[in-house]
Amino acid sequence: MLFDTHTNLMWYPDHLSDEFVEFAWEAKRAKMKLSQDVYFAGSDVAANNAFDSRPQQLLEATRDADKVIVFGIKAPFCGINADQELIAQFVKEHSDRFIGWCSVDPNDADCVEQLVYYVEHLGLRGLKCSPIYQNWNPQDPRHLPLFRKAEELGIPVNIHQGTSFVRPGPLKYANPVLLEDIAIACPRLRMVIAHMGHPWEDECIVLIRKHPNLYSNVSALHYRPLRHYHALISAIEYGVEHKLILGSDFPSATLPQVIAGQRKVNDILEGTRLPRVPGEVIENIIYENWKRFLPEYA
Repeated sequence: MLFDTHTNLMWYPDHLSDEFVEFAWEAKRAKMKLSQDVYFAGSDVAANNAFDSRPQQLLEATRDADKVIVFGIKAPFCGINADQELIAQFVKEHSDRFIGWCSVDPNDADCVEQLVYYVEHLGLRGLKCSPIYQNWNPQDPRHLPLFRKAEELGIPVNIHQGTSFVRPGPLKYANPVLLEDIAIACPRLRMVIAHMGHPWEDECIVLIRKHPNLYSNVSALHYRPLRHYHALISAIEYGVEHKLILGSDFPSATLPQVIAGQRKVNDILEGTRLPRVPGEVIENIIYENWKRFLPEYA
């Protein structure tokens, strides 16, 4: 079964600020110089090519997937304010394939209450958050109640723990190692670190090796072929290649583009004697490894 575990539903100007779109477009243009496997909406309006993911676009981009997780982050600090009710309605209309996750801002005094409402009343089935987008310190114990509640509810969490193009986002909160306090305090909480925590892929790898319920996804990696290759080889060397799962991060890329990117990971080795990423590892990332993180859908 093909499972896209990481897609977004939000667009400009309803949910994204002018500044976010400006920097998102510059980042996408840089990726397009390195890889053809980048989503381009085909519009003459730069804002619509930066990070627009409207319902019909998302449906088209994921048409090959059997199951799709969709969310939209609530991060007004950096110019994103996705509509959680809209996401709940979208997955209700497309419940045959789509699974909705919510986002709450850990800085909100009522973030725990928001999470309970989204899960118990809107039917959203996971949590998306990010220190760099939302400006919070993963090592601050004030945020532990939110993750303890997610653990209690039995829902998984996707954390964007890595760099981003957002200008105000604090890099000091972005290293995956900072998640260890949460992992220790909430040992039953399933967490997936988005994008292998780039550019701290090795830190992500050693972290998920230590903690049984920590995983990572490979979304947004293949645009940078050298980093992508090194990340997968490092995962193999540390014995955690089985903890890497597929995600497109649409509208960064479509699902077919991300799959193509995984299968091209060894192209950079032409003319060298460097070790290759085995085909079995690549195919397991695409089709199998999600079952360990999300066994309820297997």
